[in-house]
Amino acid sequence: MTVADAPAPDVAGLAASDSLTHCLGATSDLADAAETLGLPTASLRAAHEDGIRRMGYPGDAYVLALVGGTGVGKSSILNALAGSVVSVASVRRPTTTEPIAWVPRTERETLAPLLAWLGVHEIHDHDEGGLGPVAILDLPDVDSIAKEHRERVEELLPRVDAVAWVTDPEKYADAVFHDEFLRSWLPRLARQVVLVNKADRVTVDDSRRVRADLERDLARENGGPGHPDVVVLLSTTTEQHGIDDLRTWLSAGVEAKAVVRGRIAATLVAGARDLAHVAGIDPRRSPAPFLDESGRAAAIRSATAAVLRTVDLGGLEAQAIAATRAAARSRGAGPLGRLTSLAYRASGRETAVADPNRYLLRWRDRGAIGPAVESIREALSAGIRSASPAIRPVLAGALEPTEIRRGLERAVDRTIGSVGALEAPSSRSWSVIGLLQTLATAGIAVSAAWVLVWILARPVAGSVELPVLGPVPSPFVSLVAFVLAGYILARLLGAHARWVGSRWARRVRDRVATAVEDDIREHALAPLDRLEDARRRLWSATTTIEKACAPDRRRS
Repeated sequence: MTVADAPAPDVAGLAASDSLTHCLGATSDLADAAETLGLPTASLRAAHEDGIRRMGYPGDAYVLALVGGTGVGKSSILNALAGSVVSVASVRRPTTTEPIAWVPRTERETLAPLLAWLGVHEIHDHDEGGLGPVAILDLPDVDSIAKEHRERVEELLPRVDAVAWVTDPEKYADAVFHDEFLRSWLPRLARQVVLVNKADRVTVDDSRRVRADLERDLARENGGPGHPDVVVLLSTTTEQHGIDDLRTWLSAGVEAKAVVRGRIAATLVAGARDLAHVAGIDPRRSPAPFLDESGRAAAIRSATAAVLRTVDLGGLEAQAIAATRAAARSRGAGPLGRLTSLAYRASGRETAVADPNRYLLRWRDRGAIGPAVESIREALSAGIRSASPAIRPVLAGALEPTEIRRGLERAVDRTIGSVGALEAPSSRSWSVIGLLQTLATAGIAVSAAWVLVWILARPVAGSVELPVLGPVPSPFVSLVAFVLAGYILARLLGAHARWVGSRWARRVRDRVATAVEDDIREHALAPLDRLEDARRRLWSATTTIEKACAPDRRRS
């Protein structure tokens, strides 16, 4: 049975107020934010899942693994602790092909589900009472010629609670041991020790040098000062030098659950720090935005101006004024005006020059919004260059021109939808002018008939004495007077309609401009805002994990 095949434990005992549970919850939030930024989260999610499962297993013992290269004597150390052969040691290498567990007999039953989860089938129990609550695993060699042995170690390392790193005076500076294991795992384990086996083969001075070298390297790789007991020199020969020191370290009053919690906490903190580092975030300070407020405001202003040039607010204003004048003509120009309005509508002229709704809807016909797209991309170019290399691809993808253009087009369409149907305003004055214009038209008709009768029949008609012209027949005076009255009324109607239309057109213009700017501010940078939010959530989750996991790391 593999690790993945093991049964799931009961995790009901994890209290909602528990600090480690809070830490685990923040880890899930961090992974979600990291995925939005395009960062790899498989390792952190696995640590999160393993932490939940591990805390659900019962028992009062923690699991310590003996990890080291070929021939360093891991099996011999386990046998020396046991006082008998638990794991076969041999000159044939590698000897250990599968993990072997040495557990307290009192904990064997409760440890069984945990060992099944770890995929450990060979189990030996003991009655040693002075070692503390620890189950020791002898693992295959990390530098084995058999590839599956190293893979088995790498599969188990994230799930054990503590590690004894085993080396010898010949291999303690080995690159595989340091670069591929210690450097990666020291920050992820709260309880660990380095065992230098075969110390009887070197002089006392060489032993001191080996210890000093290791403690210096471990302090550098772990980011903190070395501990006096972090390195134990021992021998598993008949003298068994150092075995008592190892026994003392194992039985140093450690609470098993604290070790388990400490390992989970350290793993989560290390994983969170790794992702924060890859994202270019310092957990100690809030991340600076990709685009600061001044740059954001400038980008929005520039994009809005470019979009409004395409929408053509001046043309919209002219259409609104023309629509108002058309409405005024149909109501205030009398019978002739109504005929003129019908002719304009029938010919399509009114639709072409006096329909602001149609003009708005067909904004795409008047040009592209490429300049608006480029203004946004130009504003964000500095943010892309300063971003962490790991998140540049997803940031650049969010600012892909096609997506920005679609976002801006949707913004304009939403604006038009929010503005609604534009109905030209009306005025009661137009009806009064229309009534007067109807009377003037009737007067023109009667006067024209009178002139015609006067010309044909020459009836007796009075005259009107006019300056310069002298006496003018009354029919002509009447006709001219009504024509002049109609002209004055038409000019009055046009002037009033233009005034009313101009006021309305300005309101329409301002309304559209404001709506476009608001929508661009809210939506045009939405892809960037989504990444900004993810980065802030990643930083927040990292600081939460640091604080929430700290008590468990200290207790371990």
